[in-house]
Amino acid sequence: MTQEEFTAFYPQFAGFTPAAVLSEYIRQANARFSRFPGADAEEARRLYTAHKLTLYAGASPPEGAAFTKAQLAEVGGTRRVASKKAGEVAVTYSSGASSSFSVSSGLADLAETAFGLQLLSLIRLYGRSMYVP
Repeated sequence: MTQEEFTAFYPQFAGFTPAAVLSEYIRQANARFSRFPGADAEEARRLYTAHKLTLYAGASPPEGAAFTKAQLAEVGGTRRVASKKAGEVAVTYSSGASSSFSVSSGLADLAETAFGLQLLSLIRLYGRSMYVP
């Protein structure tokens, strides 16, 4: 998958900064899902890249980033509530490692975004042996 193919499918990530991060996640996706068959490999690569970019931008958007945290939530960011409190309003979000999914540490953060949840379903369809963490 190339950067152009990725941004054609997910135009909300066009102009993502820094560009080196986008390139690196595409490189990782191409390597990790090389054993998946045809169209599913492309879908897995797109979902992985979108998931990682969403996590990256949500954690610490770079200065002058094209995305705000609210925009990221609209395009696939999700955070699971671990606990909440009504009086004095308190919310605690869970991390992927403590999610209810039974996955290895290499897959733990997939529960943190909508893209990651879709990818997790695809990985489970083919089994863990086809994914290289």
